[in-house]
Parts: sequence; C-alpha cells; structure tokens
Amino acid sequence: MHYRYLTSAPFSFKDPMTKLHILMRHIKDHFGFKEKFSFPVPYTRQQLASLTGMRIETVIRAIKKMEKQNVLKIDNSKIYI
Repeated sequence: MHYRYLTSAPFSFKDPMTKLHILMRHIKDHFGFKEKFSFPVPYTRQQLASLTGMRIETVIRAIKKMEKQNVLKIDNSKIYI
C-alpha cells in the first residue's frame, strides 16, 4: 500500500517540476543520500519522462527551471540532486 501511494503521488500534481521533484527526492531518500547535490540521478531524461507520464520536452524544460532555482545541478549531462 505504501509503495502504491509513493508511486502514484507524483501523478496527482499538475506541475511538471513538482512531479519530478517528488520522484527524484523519493529515489534519493531511498538510497540514503542526505547532502545537497550528492546523488546522481540514475535515469535518463527519457526514463524520467516515462516514469512521470510526461513528454521528454516537458521534462527537459522542467529540469532547466529546477536548475535555475538551485533545486538540482547538471554537470556533464548528469543530474545531481
């Protein structure tokens, strides 16, 4: 039941940045990383789009906005959260 809630929670939001942030935060917490920008997201932008039910273009735009807001960092095409 808990897993189902966690996997469906990102889809209840309309905002793409919120969907991505919840998903990436859950993955980071699952692996036990606490420090900012210490966790390299193990998924491609295409995989993130598939996981959240969004188009790849939307994911790319949301990631860029999140980087400008200092929510995540992009280094050598890798996303760090």
